[in-house]
Amino acid sequence: MEKIRRIKTDILIIGGGTAGCLAGIFAKQKAPHLDVIILEKANIVRSGCLAMGLNAVNAHLIDSTPEAYLEYVKKDNYNVVRSDLVLSIGKRLNRMTEVIENLGVPLPRDKDDKYISRSSRSIVMHGEQIKPLISEAVISNGIKVYNRTPVYRLVRDSDDGSITGAIAVNVRTCEVFIVEASAVLVCTGGASGIYRPSNPGLARTKTWYCPYSAGSGLAMGIRAGAEMTSFEMRFVALRTKDVIAPTGTLVLGTRMPQCNARGEKFIDIKEEMLGRKITTAERLLFAIEEHKKGTGPCYVDVSGLNREQYYNLVENYLNMAPSIVLDLLKNPDEQQTHIEVCGSEPYINGGHGMAGFWIDERRRTTLDRFYAAGDVAGGAPKKYITGCFAEAEMAIEDILERFDAIRAYNSDYGSAEKSVKEILMPLGSKGHLNYCEVEERLQKIMEEYAGGSTQNYEVSRDKLMLAKDYLSVLDEKTCLMKAETGHELMRVQDTIDRVLLSRVLIEHMLARQETRWPCYQTRLDFPMRNDLEFKIFINSVMNNGSIKILKRDLNPPYDQLGVN
Repeated sequence: MEKIRRIKTDILIIGGGTAGCLAGIFAKQKAPHLDVIILEKANIVRSGCLAMGLNAVNAHLIDSTPEAYLEYVKKDNYNVVRSDLVLSIGKRLNRMTEVIENLGVPLPRDKDDKYISRSSRSIVMHGEQIKPLISEAVISNGIKVYNRTPVYRLVRDSDDGSITGAIAVNVRTCEVFIVEASAVLVCTGGASGIYRPSNPGLARTKTWYCPYSAGSGLAMGIRAGAEMTSFEMRFVALRTKDVIAPTGTLVLGTRMPQCNARGEKFIDIKEEMLGRKITTAERLLFAIEEHKKGTGPCYVDVSGLNREQYYNLVENYLNMAPSIVLDLLKNPDEQQTHIEVCGSEPYINGGHGMAGFWIDERRRTTLDRFYAAGDVAGGAPKKYITGCFAEAEMAIEDILERFDAIRAYNSDYGSAEKSVKEILMPLGSKGHLNYCEVEERLQKIMEEYAGGSTQNYEVSRDKLMLAKDYLSVLDEKTCLMKAETGHELMRVQDTIDRVLLSRVLIEHMLARQETRWPCYQTRLDFPMRNDLEFKIFINSVMNNGSIKILKRDLNPPYDQLGVN
């Protein structure tokens, strides 16, 4: 066995994205005497889904209230959300904007010294440097960071089964770390790479969500028996074609219309017909319907922008999605007039969507001493960066409040060393499968049988049952993957995690026998919403390798309604 390095700390944070880094900063600012460690898969200077930056704070209340924010989130998600979680986030959003600004991130203001708004809940930010600035604050606050050290398993207390740490392996040295802590907070983000990417070949990493986010934090929680929620509510982003840049920068930033191939402003037509603003899911749904009618592709008409406005658009993209800038400026003397849009591949995500750990208002998971914040925390969609910061702060506050009560623990070293052997098994394995082969097979199954973009995100029971069978076979073959380096070991473990998450996702999609969130969760065999039976949460727990579905009431105390 590789040499094992044992480390003890007070608070362990798994994942060094924005939520994880801010959690560490909050902890050291509130309790500077405590020892805090961050384990990060990449390098905190440029890691996580905001590695390239961000050009807007998409959850900031302008002349609004937390209660109004809650109502907006409920309407946009067809009334299945954890109201307590969303409201607790809403109460902290604007203070989290101040945190961003205090870190040194520029938030431009108008002549009246007010933030420049894009909508009633969104303000402009020049955030290309947000991750480097946050990482500087992490180091200056004395937080210990282990970069390039992804976590694969959790460590339990030998007496009560609570979570007392995690097992990680450095991708450069293959050094094994068993890190023990009084409390563990997971902030690793959601999962991409489960479905076939929007772009093929060498461009396959040009995705909306970070292509290296494999959902490992979710997977380690599932293996440990944590309750999960709302995986069936996948998130699919409406983005610019090919470069997958955000369309909010276009639509909210320029106020230019979305049109079909005939130039018809189909979004305006739909809103006039419905007598209301359309939801985020419907914006994608109606674009797909235009394709089905033969009036696609759809695009944002930017022909009305003058030269100054056009270059402002380019500047805004530099703060978040620089790849589209090359396209917008490919002919500097001629402005583009049409920017085509498309749907991304589906993701498991708790920041825009609401798939993730089932948590309470203090961000505790169902496993004692184990917390979740940000994109891994379920039940509260549309939290964005400020919402993720708010959850990180709430988790840290609860950890500090009960720290004396949870300080003592007794880690199960025997079980931990067994997990180490399991993790390292692909190194030197005589298996004949490469992780790329398994990953491609997984993506083909999910694309064709579980509602990928080429299937218009639509599913049915028969196809889902086929996907379930195919995934069962694939899961058995994951033990045949081999790795020769620490980096390859990480890719093998990422693939194993993605297969597990896909299995959980299929069970959730089978359980919700209605269409609640169009495109995110469309059942061809149950095309209507069914509030009578399914205005509920679909949750799951894994036990001895078997995934059990739980149904929970929409309202506190969220009683269990049944088990399959």
